[in-house]
Amino acid sequence: MPKPKKIKKKKSFMFTTKHQSENGIISCVIGIVSLLAMISCIAYAFAHGGDVPAKLGAVGMFAALGDLIGIIAAIISLRERDIFIWVPRIALIANIVLLLLWTSMVLFGTLFA
Repeated sequence: MPKPKKIKKKKSFMFTTKHQSENGIISCVIGIVSLLAMISCIAYAFAHGGDVPAKLGAVGMFAALGDLIGIIAAIISLRERDIFIWVPRIALIANIVLLLLWTSMVLFGTLFA
């Protein structure tokens, strides 16, 4: 009796429809802009010895508002189906940390001024 032939397993490819979420990318960009604004405000304050105009506080408030929008956009993007989730997760964490930093800078700046 001859040996049975081996059945070759057909190579199969699985195609996915995963994509980057637009809301996740927007949230990431908002976080980067907020971080750049924070770095520039801190550098400006150090360069002028802490004597900065009150208008610079508005930059912080608008950046904190942008961080809130970034948090909402990241949460919305994490609820989408078939997306890569690493960008929204990084953006969510970054926006939360930046919001806490902006808030603490404003609070401690008004308390110790």
